[in-house]
Amino acid sequence: MNTAVNWNLIREARLFLHLLNEEQKAAFLTLAYRVSLADGEDDLDEVSALEDIKAQMHYDGTPEMSEVLGDLPLAVFQTPKARAVAMTELLMITYADGYLHDAEAKIIGEIAQAFEFDQTRLNQMAEWAMDGLDLMRGGGKILDVVGS
Repeated sequence: MNTAVNWNLIREARLFLHLLNEEQKAAFLTLAYRVSLADGEDDLDEVSALEDIKAQMHYDGTPEMSEVLGDLPLAVFQTPKARAVAMTELLMITYADGYLHDAEAKIIGEIAQAFEFDQTRLNQMAEWAMDGLDLMRGGGKILDVVGS
């Protein structure tokens, strides 16, 4: 298992965020910051990856730290599709380092409960997120082999 956070994968992994409206993008970004801070590691690559996520969403705002550390902004994800997009993307962030940190798991669990995802659904989404990251790692290896 690769335990180094590969933030380059996270930068490139935004598959569904374009499906969110502006209010949902702002809330997602707040959640992404919260999840990225949960493990207690302060990493410049993390900050850079979050900036790249903002750019890919075409979103200019930055959440205030009081928002990041406050109540989780979940009410804006009103449809099952928006909830699935947010959860899948958050899971990809949490599994970028190859495992789910206890603090990350707590936040993901709170979000899953609020979104009414049972454990089976959450496990399916987590498996998909890990598979997606593995595919991107494999794609990166292929690109390394063929060169730039």
